[in-house]
Amino acid sequence: MIPLGRQLITLSTVNAFSASWEQYLHYTTMPWGRLFYQTAWRQIDDFLTLTGQSLLDIGCGFGISSNEYSRRGNRVTGIEPTPEMLAIAEAGGEKVSYIKDSFEQTAHLLGLYDWILCHNVLEYSADPQLVISYIRECQQPGGYLSLIAHNPVAKVMKQAIILKDPERALANMGSSQEYSGIIQTDITVYSYEQLTEWLHEAGYEIAEHYGIHNLYGYIADNELKQDEEWHKQVTELEMEAGKQSPYRDIAVFTHIIARKRS
Repeated sequence: MIPLGRQLITLSTVNAFSASWEQYLHYTTMPWGRLFYQTAWRQIDDFLTLTGQSLLDIGCGFGISSNEYSRRGNRVTGIEPTPEMLAIAEAGGEKVSYIKDSFEQTAHLLGLYDWILCHNVLEYSADPQLVISYIRECQQPGGYLSLIAHNPVAKVMKQAIILKDPERALANMGSSQEYSGIIQTDITVYSYEQLTEWLHEAGYEIAEHYGIHNLYGYIADNELKQDEEWHKQVTELEMEAGKQSPYRDIAVFTHIIARKRS
């Protein structure tokens, strides 16, 4: 049973998203934002091979993934507590059932889904393991979860390579605390090993492990990233790198596809 009444996303976090939504929306339109979604969708599509699936998008933000999978013929529900972001999602014109609330407050009302997306949500939660237990209760037996989270390895890599600050990189090795410059709030990041441990305890099997922004995340030349031909080439590189170690192990984002045991 899902325990009720536990507020896992604080009001200050929702306020941080409300204050930074324009900056965040701009990020999604840039080549790096586009590549994030392109990569995530292609990795999901290795497993989501049928249309007409029921899909729950937790922390759906601007509805980019919700609207995409609705366009493809799936029955989509999106949950987002930030009103400014949800308004843009609802303006997408797709037949998505959008809910303005937090996932933990609505999970007991949602029913069961074939697919659940939880992308960059656990970082902002007071109890990510409890969020995963809520997800389990909303998942059809044999259904799939797409879980994306910031990779703590990337924080150290970026500080050393992009910021050229070895002292800061050394000090942050092993630290789970990070600052989101886009949302302008502190977040907590979790290793692949920690995430998979929680998933196994919740009754999931790992179907695949991918990386997003594997090599791309360490290329500091944003002017080069605006070149469309270069973007096409790096997209193909990223799709292959994201399937393989050691590239996926240093990616900015960890992407896990997990299947709930029947």
